[in-house]
Amino acid sequence: MPRRPSSGRPSGQYTQAVRLFKLYELLESNPEGIRLEDAATQLTVTPRSIRRDLKALEMAGVEIESHETETERRIRRKASASTAEPIRMTRFQKYSLAALRRVVDVMQGTPFHDDFSQLVARLITPGSEDGAMVERFLYIPEAPKNYRKLKDQIYEIYDGILRSYTLQFQYDGGTTPGPRRVEPYALVLYQNGLYVVGRDVQKNADRTFAVERMKRVRVVANAPFKRDPNFNVSKLFEGAFGIFGGGSERIHVAVDFVQRLAPVVEPREWHPSQKISHLPEGGIRVEFDVTSLTEVVGWVLRWGAGAVVRAPEELRRRVQDEQRKALARYDEASALGGEAGAMRS
Repeated sequence: MPRRPSSGRPSGQYTQAVRLFKLYELLESNPEGIRLEDAATQLTVTPRSIRRDLKALEMAGVEIESHETETERRIRRKASASTAEPIRMTRFQKYSLAALRRVVDVMQGTPFHDDFSQLVARLITPGSEDGAMVERFLYIPEAPKNYRKLKDQIYEIYDGILRSYTLQFQYDGGTTPGPRRVEPYALVLYQNGLYVVGRDVQKNADRTFAVERMKRVRVVANAPFKRDPNFNVSKLFEGAFGIFGGGSERIHVAVDFVQRLAPVVEPREWHPSQKISHLPEGGIRVEFDVTSLTEVVGWVLRWGAGAVVRAPEELRRRVQDEQRKALARYDEASALGGEAGAMRS
């Protein structure tokens, strides 16, 4: 159930945790300072709320100072010796940074995109010759997810991960959709989509949650958790073929590809354990050991008639079942199309 704002205080459009991130961003993007009233207007709260948030940022270790100009008073992050020294980069380094800026566009609508864009703008001046480097690299993502309407809940996820607070949300997916309480450990980017990895409190097990399926996310501030010092997010996906993990048991996979697909398949690393061998007729065989076949099925199907599963038998059967179902649907659609054509004539 959504939280109700306390009486006598305007709630604004953000929770306090989100507003702190927003205020921090304003200070970062305005090194010369910003008027208290302008910050309040941008965050749709009162100046009193901004003063309270500034104290919260200071308690978190952010140094803030008042800056007097000839006509007004501004607040800004306190300059230090470490921040005053400009960062010098070579043209190669600037180009690498500009390229990464384009790659991060797949996360447009998230704090990642906002923060990185602001960082690049500070290091590479837009409109300058160096700024034009951004147009000299293009990243074409495959079906990125749309996070533009989810920024507030992603800030809540940030807060839970960075301050080790339990998250509460409604999950619209998985085998058991419904309310969840999760101790979030990390965010994972997979195929241009964000996932939260953490301990499902009810199930007492590590789970992965797609961010766009997490509804009404909020931090439970009175439920902090102690992070497991032995947890390693990389190890959680060891042996997995993508985002779906499995048990410790490994399944050996072998898939043959025809000659025309060899130049496309061979240069890529599909799995850390893969081995590639050349077949007499000019094709290749790709072998690897995984913990789950879930995503391997779709990977084989994407190559159509150019790929044949050699092992295991379960994978061969699952691929064949999908192909039969697809063929049956096409046959059904063709029959319906024929009947419709006869009726029209």
